[in-house]
Amino acid sequence: MGSNLVESKSISGVFEAVGSGVGRLGVVPIQNSLEGPVNETLDNLFSRRDVYVNRVIELGINLVLASVNGDRGFKRVYSHHHAIREVRRDVLNSLEAEVIPVESTSHAAMLAAKDEYGAAICSRVAAQLYGLKIIADGLQEDNNITKFGVISKEITRSGDRTMLLATVPHRPGGLLKLLEAFYAEGINLTMIYSRPLRGLAWQYYFLLEFEGCLDEPNVERCLGRLPAVSESVRICGSYPIQRLA
Repeated sequence: MGSNLVESKSISGVFEAVGSGVGRLGVVPIQNSLEGPVNETLDNLFSRRDVYVNRVIELGINLVLASVNGDRGFKRVYSHHHAIREVRRDVLNSLEAEVIPVESTSHAAMLAAKDEYGAAICSRVAAQLYGLKIIADGLQEDNNITKFGVISKEITRSGDRTMLLATVPHRPGGLLKLLEAFYAEGINLTMIYSRPLRGLAWQYYFLLEFEGCLDEPNVERCLGRLPAVSESVRICGSYPIQRLA
C-alpha cells in the first residue's frame, strides 16, 4: 500500500501530525555534523511521550540556490536557519540580498516559487518539487551530513542504536551516576546533549544515544539501573541506521 507525502511547515507540525494519527510516519532532522542537534526535534521528543524513533538515516547534504527565473536578480533569499549556517562563508558574503530565515528549506522553496524576486537555499529535491531553476549548487561546507529520524507511534526494540531522554537530580554527581550505569554494562554512548527544562531555570534534560537495542540483555540491565539514579527516563526506541550518499 502506497503512502502520500505531505509537507509540514515545521518540525513540531510533523510531531503533531504523527501524534494525532493524521500521519502514520514522519521524518525529522535530529542532528547535523556541522551545526549539532536540532533543538526543536529534541524538545518534541522530550515533551511528546507518544512518538518514537524507528529508523535513522544519515544523508549527505547538498544545498542549492534556486529561483523561479534561474537568474541572480533576486532581492530575498529564504532558507532554514540551520541551512543558512551550513552554507560556505564566501557564498553568503556574495549574496547581495536579504536572507530570511523560515521554518524549513522546503517552505523556503515554496516561498521562492511565489516570489518573482525571491530565491531559496534548499535541497535539489525541494527546488525541483516547486519548479525552481537552480542557480548554483554545492553551497554547503564540506562533510555536511544530517541524521534524519523516521518517527511513529510504535516503539521498535531492535536495531543498531537506542535513544532515551532523562532528567537527573540537581546535585553534584547527578549526571555521573546516570552515566555509570552505561559504563557498568559496557555500553558505548554515541551522542549526548543537554537541553533546558522549560519552567526550571538552569536545569536540563539529557538526550543519550547508545550502541545496542532494547532486546539485548546488557541494555535491559542498564535500563533497570536508571530509575535509582534519575528523576525521569523516556525511551525513544531502538532503530537501524541507514547511510545514504
